[in-house]
Amino acid sequence: MLKLRKKLAQYQEQFYLVFILSMVGLISAGFNSEDKFYLVVFFVATLFLLLKMAVTDFTWREILWMAVITLLLGINLLRNGEKTLIMTVIGVFGAKNISLEKVFRQSLWLKIVLTVGTILCASVGIIENEALLLPKNSEHILIYCYGYIHPNATFANIFLIFVIAILVWKDKLKWYAYAGFSLVLLAVYSVLICRTGLLVWGALLIIVLGYKISCKLKWERIYLTLLLLIPVTMAMLTFLLPLIGMRNDAFLSTVDYYLTGRIHHLIQFWSPLGSLPLGNAPREPFDSSYFYLVYNYGWVMALVCFFAYLYTMWNCIRKNRPYEVIILSTMALYGFMEHWPLSVGWNLSLLYLSHILFKNRVPDANMPN
Repeated sequence: MLKLRKKLAQYQEQFYLVFILSMVGLISAGFNSEDKFYLVVFFVATLFLLLKMAVTDFTWREILWMAVITLLLGINLLRNGEKTLIMTVIGVFGAKNISLEKVFRQSLWLKIVLTVGTILCASVGIIENEALLLPKNSEHILIYCYGYIHPNATFANIFLIFVIAILVWKDKLKWYAYAGFSLVLLAVYSVLICRTGLLVWGALLIIVLGYKISCKLKWERIYLTLLLLIPVTMAMLTFLLPLIGMRNDAFLSTVDYYLTGRIHHLIQFWSPLGSLPLGNAPREPFDSSYFYLVYNYGWVMALVCFFAYLYTMWNCIRKNRPYEVIILSTMALYGFMEHWPLSVGWNLSLLYLSHILFKNRVPDANMPN
């Protein structure tokens, strides 16, 4: 048995790639957790992940942390059936001894092929191209989804291609690559009218430009540390805006005009927040990642996730990994308006959480350990 385990341990990276690439592929191809095909693939991929973890050596410290987090998620699952974080957590747990650089590189090409393929198939009628009547400022507009569940999901998949490309090539990307990415997203925006995604992309460009300037001034460490304020600010705004809106109707009306009614939606579910050490039952969907965490997982799990995220960013700063910090801060910004950044199938940068959980790991190529 030990010989078999030792032999299988040589393939733990392949086992993990089967899992993570399956998750990325399903999302890139427009499947969601309600589809039978998604559930079948997820089940098979999870078996590979469990096999990978069975042949991985964990320290007692790591086992303890994994046990505590699993217990919290298990209790929450029994309370309200919420499972968004489960895939993220098992993805992070399985990432020990895995080169994230290889994960990102292979995910990038898979995502390009499946995202472009899905959009093309929907455009020519091979698969259904559903249209939704969506509120955009003061009017409703019919917008096609191009093979995905929502136009925002279509935009997000294209957006994430460029985000993963930044993680893969980092400083090798020149200004004209960012210009090309921007032109593509502007063209996509003209069809899908996804204002959130375009604004976040604009913020990403500003953050990257700020980093380039800080490097010229030799202030990059200070600049990257300031990026820690992004998730902190987004979390504060998530809970401050509804509080102000409940006391000022004019403010609420103005803010909700630009946020498409999101703050009013949060106010409707505000009352249970103060008494949620664990997630509320029943669960509710929210666009905001921060509110989604607190309401559906409770304050205990939400605070664990929030401080783990901040510590991951700080760890990347300490290890001189600027583009990881930039992408993590960008995803924190996107999370203010969407909840998909909580899922590792969408947001691969969450895999950097494994760097604070596992001290003995395989370092990524061309990166300081």
